Amino acid sequence: MRYRVAFASTDGKVVNQHFGRASAFHIVDIDEEAAGYKYVETREHTPVCVDFDHSEARLVETAKVLADCRAVFVARIGSGAQQVLKSRGIQGLEMPYYIEDIIDALLHSKVKIIRDMKL
Repeated sequence: MRYRVAFASTDGKVVNQHFGRASAFHIVDIDEEAAGYKYVETREHTPVCVDFDHSEARLVETAKVLADCRAVFVARIGSGAQQVLKSRGIQGLEMPYYIEDIIDALLHSKVKIIRDMKL
């Protein structure tokens, strides 16, 4: 199975950003059959939350930025953002870990957390 995922990270190494404060998402294609992955790009955008102000319009725009992704890995995500993503077929997952470790789990875990998701 092949799919695309996003990581909210300031350095491209660790998932360390709250969904609403992320100004960039690192996009990766996962190929389970080949047991490999490919970095696609880093997508920059205006965060949903700026100076303690939450914008619904920016939330929808962020969901559009991630429209081709099956999941987004974040340090934290609020329930409202979860619902907006879920309504668009994107799973928001709180996993503040090293990106390489998450990718390794996606490729080698017997429990396929993305494939088995019920959106």
